[in-house]
Amino acid sequence: MRLEREEFIVTFDPAQATLKTLLATIKEAGYTAQVVNAKTTAATQTPTTLPPDFALLNDALQRAQVENKLLMLDFSAAWCAPCQRMEKTTFVDARVTALLQRCVLLRIDTDAQPALTQKLGVVGLPDIRLVTPEGKLARQLRGFLDAKALADELEAALKKLSQR
Repeated sequence: MRLEREEFIVTFDPAQATLKTLLATIKEAGYTAQVVNAKTTAATQTPTTLPPDFALLNDALQRAQVENKLLMLDFSAAWCAPCQRMEKTTFVDARVTALLQRCVLLRIDTDAQPALTQKLGVVGLPDIRLVTPEGKLARQLRGFLDAKALADELEAALKKLSQR
């Protein structure tokens, strides 16, 4: 299955399939799912600063502070089709690679780090966070990004960081 759009809506008949089965099928296809109904909203609170209780984040943030670099958190999973597509196309682009040299890149496997993933409000993949050396969220990018889109976002964030 190849989708041109990384977000879609599934309407289903609960008499034909359980929600659990539907979510499992979507995950097997390599996508994330979020259930939204009249009792919930699609909006998820994203913390504006990094939580201090994760060694993985603390180490990366300390490096960003020492080197005065932007910290890029890349949340992904092995089963995530858009993540794999970004790995093969976006992250190998020469412009993106050059810009990432000016950042501290921390790749986070959401399956291996569920507590961190939940604490940071990750609800869909890919999810990229650009964080200042002080630990403040500068930008959140959700869904598939081609090389130009990611490079443009990185350039804008790096420019803003250099102007401080």
